[in-house]
Amino acid sequence: MIYILAGDIRTGKTTALREWVDTWDNVKGILCPDNKEDIRYLHNIESKENFPLQVPEVGEKTISVGRYHFLEDSFNLANYFLIKTFDEYDFEFLVLDELGKLELNNQGIHQATKYIVDQYKSNDDKNLLLVVRTSLVNDIIAHYGIKSFQIVAKEMLP
Repeated sequence: MIYILAGDIRTGKTTALREWVDTWDNVKGILCPDNKEDIRYLHNIESKENFPLQVPEVGEKTISVGRYHFLEDSFNLANYFLIKTFDEYDFEFLVLDELGKLELNNQGIHQATKYIVDQYKSNDDKNLLLVVRTSLVNDIIAHYGIKSFQIVAKEMLP
């Protein structure tokens, strides 16, 4: 099943996911939480490693959306992690946090999302959890051609 965790900006979607991950035995993927300075970083759920993602200023290898600037190499790493994890097919849930404006412009984790959604076959044992802000849910569904899915709120995670 493809689950879409929908919620508005800054409403605790990723925080809820961090707690939810601990209730399952085999959740993999990436989270993009904020640190104490409200700077986003990339968190590999399986290895528990953290990688820089957001930077304060535009640089040579950054991608910007609005006033936020992200390291292109971190997205490359996230795409690699996600595709590799999907291909290994050893997960109960594969989490992709978060699909947004970058992905709608074929940036960010678009490469992995497209590959995974295109290859995914609904399976009782293997689930995808896509994190999307409420205002972009319909656009993300259309962009990736997602046909069968269930929308959930953070309070109703499976």
